[in-house]
Amino acid sequence: MQLFSFLKKEFVKNVLTLITGSALSQVVIYASILLLTRLFSAELFGIYVLFSSATIILKPLATLQFEFSIVLPKKDEDAINLFAFSTLILILYCFLLLFIIVIFKIEILAFFNISSLSSFIYLLPLNVFLFGLISNFDYWNNRNDNFKAISKGLLVKSSTMSATQIATGYSTYATIGLIPGMLLGHLLQLVYLLKTSFNSIQVLSKKVSLSKMILLAKKYKDIPIFNSIINLTNNLSNELPVLLITKYFGLTSSGIYGLAVKFMRAPIGVVQQSVNQVFFNKATKIYNDQGNLYELVLKTAKHLLVISVVIFSPLLILSFYLEFLFGEGWTNVGLYARILIPWLFFAFLSNPLNSLILILNKQKTMVVLDLTLLVFRFLALFSGYYFYNNIIIALALFSIVGMIFNIVIFIYLLQTSKEKKIAYQ
Repeated sequence: MQLFSFLKKEFVKNVLTLITGSALSQVVIYASILLLTRLFSAELFGIYVLFSSATIILKPLATLQFEFSIVLPKKDEDAINLFAFSTLILILYCFLLLFIIVIFKIEILAFFNISSLSSFIYLLPLNVFLFGLISNFDYWNNRNDNFKAISKGLLVKSSTMSATQIATGYSTYATIGLIPGMLLGHLLQLVYLLKTSFNSIQVLSKKVSLSKMILLAKKYKDIPIFNSIINLTNNLSNELPVLLITKYFGLTSSGIYGLAVKFMRAPIGVVQQSVNQVFFNKATKIYNDQGNLYELVLKTAKHLLVISVVIFSPLLILSFYLEFLFGEGWTNVGLYARILIPWLFFAFLSNPLNSLILILNKQKTMVVLDLTLLVFRFLALFSGYYFYNNIIIALALFSIVGMIFNIVIFIYLLQTSKEKKIAYQ
């Protein structure tokens, strides 16, 4: 009876809704990886991983993170104007990004030693645009408690992406790699989210005006000023190994690292992303109603600690068999995975709570912490290359730095959740 009562709670039901879609999408991805590693070389995986990392790094600036603000206002009229403003910024940014790539293509490819990416670099603005617009729709559905749409959208993306990539690998066009499959997956996910959100957006579309968008942009100005910097530095920190490994150790090593991270993050992300979406929704409502935010944080942290044991134990065991599962050419992928476990474990506990930074208006503090993390992660990876010329040592130092930072940020967020002041009026 206690279990049944627990499952009926709104927070838990919403998390389970998102987890279901995420879990199914990751099952599809996991199954496809076993084929893809036999259809594509580590170098082609390296190109794919680098393209993905570039998208993730560029995305925070694409919308200036205004999609986060969509959940915050009490009035739907304000929310739709923030949605429109975020989309407008995204469009302008992607055109600017395309212009920069056209002008500085040769210099960019030479700096990162990625001539193999030359035929795909023009697709980067398109992928950033799709990724950014999907994020806007996700937070619109979050605001409307439409977690099923978010969940099904993930499944549409993973199914389309995996099927396309496998079909490409078996075709005579295998040399084009995995990037087209990613683009098609994002496109169909966006189409699905647009379909599910169309009615709610259309009703409010007449309320959109440039003057209102500008007024609300000023009201939530701390989000682009600080939160976009926080997410940019955080994403750059997480994706830094891909950039530096590619530059110093080559695309093959980058591909092996990317596969190790993909293998480890996939099941972790199922829970992490789902809890993050629901926690942000719930925490915002509790904070606006002067509720007990600290109690919600404690309960969430305790649940995540229990879940982490369930997730990481089998991952650790499986990491010893990855070379067998993925086939020839993937030596050390299991070793890379084990090295990253300390960082990923503590990141799993702290990351879902990161929405408190926005809710409690603590962006200034997080900018300092994230910039510090970025510097230390760069030093860790560069030291492994410069002093030892050893990717194993570089990754170990990177993992240790990430572990320490996530412990610090978890303690900080736990303490700040006791605050009662409303950040946005």
